[in-house]
Amino acid sequence: MILYRVKKYVLSRNYLRILKNEMSTQEKTYKDAIEALNNLQTNAQYLKNAVLKPKAETNLAEVTKFLNRTGLTLGDIDKLSVIHIGGTNGKGTTSAYCEYILRNHGFKTGFYSSPHLLDVRERIRINGKPISKKEFAFHFWRIYDLLDRQKADAADMPLYFRYLTILAFHIFLHYKVDVAVMEVGIGGEYDCTNVIRKTAIAGITLLDLDHTSLLGQSIESIAWHKSGIMKEGCIAFTTNEQPDPAMKILLERSIEKKNNYYNLINTKTDIPSDVQKTNANLALAISEAYITNVGSKSFSLDIAKRTIEETHWPGRYEVKHWNKIRFFLDGAHTIKSMQVCVNWFARKASLTKKKVLIFNLTGDRLPDTFFKELHQLSFSTVIFTPNVGSEKDVADTADFITSPNNQLHRCNKYKTKWLQLEENIETNINNVLVFPCFLEAVKFLDNGNEYDVLVTGSIHLIGAALSILDPTLCGALDD
Repeated sequence: MILYRVKKYVLSRNYLRILKNEMSTQEKTYKDAIEALNNLQTNAQYLKNAVLKPKAETNLAEVTKFLNRTGLTLGDIDKLSVIHIGGTNGKGTTSAYCEYILRNHGFKTGFYSSPHLLDVRERIRINGKPISKKEFAFHFWRIYDLLDRQKADAADMPLYFRYLTILAFHIFLHYKVDVAVMEVGIGGEYDCTNVIRKTAIAGITLLDLDHTSLLGQSIESIAWHKSGIMKEGCIAFTTNEQPDPAMKILLERSIEKKNNYYNLINTKTDIPSDVQKTNANLALAISEAYITNVGSKSFSLDIAKRTIEETHWPGRYEVKHWNKIRFFLDGAHTIKSMQVCVNWFARKASLTKKKVLIFNLTGDRLPDTFFKELHQLSFSTVIFTPNVGSEKDVADTADFITSPNNQLHRCNKYKTKWLQLEENIETNINNVLVFPCFLEAVKFLDNGNEYDVLVTGSIHLIGAALSILDPTLCGALDD
């Protein structure tokens, strides 16, 4: 069993040399960094055209190539003590729980997650806080300029997610974190984050069919990809709620990967929210294993349970108020997560208030099955809107792959499909609407009446909503 904790970094000479390089004499700002980062935003087209074999041959090799150009070797990455968390539903929440539990047990933490809601700095955190704009700009341009000087042609730069993954490794090493909690982007086996060769703990959350064009059409294929984060000698956990076919693949892969694999039995705690109980129990198991086996510290279940109850992970089963309107926000984007979301809203919404849906989807997800689940809630009004907060949307959330106009076109198609579910289209057509941004939907609803509004279908839509309802994420983005 390979278990370790980094106490002292011994980095490659090339990396140490590069750390000493000064930034360009021309001051480059955070705004400039976001503009340059957005120019790398070709992920959607890449995923659309990708097939598994080419991805296997190129993705990790590309990340390694660009890491080396920035002065980092895989040997340098080996110095990080990593908790790697993948899955379909709840991996962000589980990762957030783990990070906060570790921090409350005295560890200096790094946290890498995706996507962001409002500000790209949400993805890279030190001790739970997004790094400042000044720090982000410094590290961004130090790495970007190195890569830009070495590119063979205009296209020889890392894609958006690859770049941020490389940046996260640099920042975690720079700040000498005790442990880095790394959330997988898509899949696992060939995900950018899986350049990690040594993992202390791996966690796999509840699996579901998602990103099927890339990961395959079956739950077995999904499980194969997700289990790719297991490494020889690591301790791996999953929930006992996994579908049986997925559990079979996870077990087979754990044997193949020669790790210590545990099918977690949810008996350790009484987390108040049953919606989050699966994620909470998985986080407890991961954190306890790391703290006691790797960190050689005593694990306090009381501290861990209190931490979970205090954790704020925006946009997941969250309620926000706007005058007389209650907005229920959840980024459900798979069928299973939507079923949970529907049940949550049904329990929490008032029996006397009118119910409204604000909805959008991203990627290649089809709306039909989602609509069948949502239609049970008998909404008085249904609104479709692009993942845009307002006409003055900030650069951090700009989407250069699927433009607002293209999203608006899809929203009109969603309107047609929803109306097909209605028994009397003529009566309901005025209650199924499309707006160009979330703010316009809020203005329409802010008419003095009381509403309970469910916002769901995409975590990017949740980001658009929060840009209006809570533009600092409860102060988390204050510099």
